[in-house]
Amino acid sequence: MNQFIAGVATQARGKWDCILDALAICHSKQHSPCPACGGKDRFRFDDRQGAGTWFCNQCEPRSGDGLDLVKNVRQCSLTEAAQLVADILGILPKPKAPDLASLMAKTTPGESRYLINKGLSGHKLPILPDGSLLLILQNMAGDSTGAQIIRPDGTKKLIAGSRKKGAFIPLKPLPEQAETVVLAEGYATAQSLGLLLPAAVIIAAIDAGNLLPVALVCHTRWPAAKIIIAADNDVNPQGAANTGQLAAEKVASVVDGWVTLPPTPYKADWDDYRQQAGTGQARNSFYHGLYQPPPVSQVAEKKGLHPALSQMAASQRGQLLAEHYGQIAVHAESETVYHYDGERWGKLPDGVLRRELVMIFNANDTPYSPAGIRNAIEAMKLQIPIMAEPPRHLIGFQNGVYDLKARQFRPHCANDWLQHHNDIIFTEPRPDENLARHAPHFAKWLAHAANDELPKMARIRAALFMILSNRFDWQLFLEVTGEGGSGKSVFTHIATLLAGRQNTASGNMAALDQARGRAQFVGKSLITLPDQVKYVGEGAGIKAITGGDLVEIDGKYEKQFSTLITAVVLATNNEPMSFTERQGGIARRRVIFAFNHPVKEADKDPLIGEKIAAELPVVIRCLLAEFVDQDKARKLLLEQRDSREAMGVKRDADPLYGFCAHIVELAEAVGMYMGTLAISPRAPRIYLYHAYLAYMEAYGHQRSLSLTKFGKDFPKVMKEFGAEYKKARTDKGFRYNMDLSDTANDWLPALALPHHPQPEEPPH
Repeated sequence: MNQFIAGVATQARGKWDCILDALAICHSKQHSPCPACGGKDRFRFDDRQGAGTWFCNQCEPRSGDGLDLVKNVRQCSLTEAAQLVADILGILPKPKAPDLASLMAKTTPGESRYLINKGLSGHKLPILPDGSLLLILQNMAGDSTGAQIIRPDGTKKLIAGSRKKGAFIPLKPLPEQAETVVLAEGYATAQSLGLLLPAAVIIAAIDAGNLLPVALVCHTRWPAAKIIIAADNDVNPQGAANTGQLAAEKVASVVDGWVTLPPTPYKADWDDYRQQAGTGQARNSFYHGLYQPPPVSQVAEKKGLHPALSQMAASQRGQLLAEHYGQIAVHAESETVYHYDGERWGKLPDGVLRRELVMIFNANDTPYSPAGIRNAIEAMKLQIPIMAEPPRHLIGFQNGVYDLKARQFRPHCANDWLQHHNDIIFTEPRPDENLARHAPHFAKWLAHAANDELPKMARIRAALFMILSNRFDWQLFLEVTGEGGSGKSVFTHIATLLAGRQNTASGNMAALDQARGRAQFVGKSLITLPDQVKYVGEGAGIKAITGGDLVEIDGKYEKQFSTLITAVVLATNNEPMSFTERQGGIARRRVIFAFNHPVKEADKDPLIGEKIAAELPVVIRCLLAEFVDQDKARKLLLEQRDSREAMGVKRDADPLYGFCAHIVELAEAVGMYMGTLAISPRAPRIYLYHAYLAYMEAYGHQRSLSLTKFGKDFPKVMKEFGAEYKKARTDKGFRYNMDLSDTANDWLPALALPHHPQPEEPPH
């Protein structure tokens, strides 16, 4: 038994009644049906020494502890059973400790480009070789618990193994005593607050979800200190709830703290406001905006819920939880609850709903049971509205939506049912706006990627418009292939920005083929397959997703369901994919771009991604202006799909395409015969199959197709080359309207001279 399983078993001792209730596993200390194998009275739960022990006359083994029972009932491994129990107990497996020492050894003191771009210069901080800022997380004891990396473009991630809950990033070493403690979400906001309040203890909690754990440890260490939550102002023009303010008030009410918001009519944090208003004005606004929400106990008394909460039915408690959240709805297939935050509908997992309802019970000093909490949530799902599909003609931005039909920008609306937007602020165009003048870095990249070919530049823009407008319904997928350093990663970077980072999921072809792997793509608008390794296969997953078929989803610890994945798929690779499916399902969906012009070493710009990101509003407006008629973009992509460039990539990746490039179409079926292996000697100038085998041998290709497979696939590939496949019966077998071109002389054997076909050639 590993350390995690043993730890869960120890923590669960004496709590198995509640745990099994929460997992809906029936258990009785009298003889009763077995929750795993059924029967009438073969099972008894005796719970000796609080270990959840049991026995059953039919199960194998016939006895065990509580974890064994969960394993049998849920038909999972012991580790998975321990994880289920850990989720209920709030236990997390101890992650592998990150190697911070070796990571720090790679850094050099310097200034962060991310902070400099925000006007926060003069800070010597650990910088990694790629320019990323390395920030060490610590707990209140001073122990390092992980690290956050912030790239120059603002992308943030925690390194693997980091323990975030209750950990933080202090601006300065923590003092023994503190009068004022200010908590912010991000590090840049904390740095701005350091300019406003140099005497205060400034702490970055990493994200909004970690504010409460950090506030609690601060309150424990400095009980007399004034704790201020520097909230993000998530104001919404539609009058929806200000989520940043509500989250800050919830934290402040627990620790008897204070809240202050930047006084803006639009979404902003204190770093945004400091950049716009200046340090002096920001300092004044910080102090003038301070207020103290009532403590949790006062809120409970004001609501007066306590007398009735314990007497409510499950449906009433569910209604109470729904009113608590405001605008919520349920997804019909997955039964997942979503909450509208004023911009988009975001997931509320059942675990979050359970904890929120428990907080309501705790705030009112009302006892609860896990089963009661679960029943209330299930009842709520039956009451709230069912989500509708978002309209196809809307593009979501941070500050509203662009309506492609009306060709105008308007504020967000809950009834748009958007689950994602691209996090870009839409602004009005400048006079005579164009890419060359107002987005020069994007224009330079585009020209290089297309080798200055205007038609290809237009097709690349069409591909970007497809991603921006999420036209997954065009039933196409993009493959960008070619040499390293030719601009493929920049294409993926731009695509990710257009779709929005939180709306993009990265995977591989294998993940698209598996129900468990596809779970990460639900609700996303872009699927990237970056640096895809050499792939050879049917491509069943990508064909189903891009074809608009229902696909099975098997999320871990979630209900299995089927749904449409409404995402554009973008694959990038150095070697093109090779598909064995040649019935047209892949061919009619696959749009290939070849990037074969590496950037010279002297011309490489490590900041090209940031520079293009700054030009993105211009790029978006130009794309919207160019493709007012969206069908124009689709037609350009179809042209690229059928282009010589795309066929050239297929020829290099698949020998059958290479062979077909040496075949010409005749007006009538007076060309070559099919041929068989029984005909000897081979006659590659008369028989198609003999010519194919000669081509394979000449170029050293292995695994030639069988005659049957060749006979099926050859017409399909020739159709992609634009040829109409004809055949006519003769006394010597079927003859086809296909013949070898002069280019075949490069690889045909020198002695492969024409001779008369043999009559035993069977029909095909």
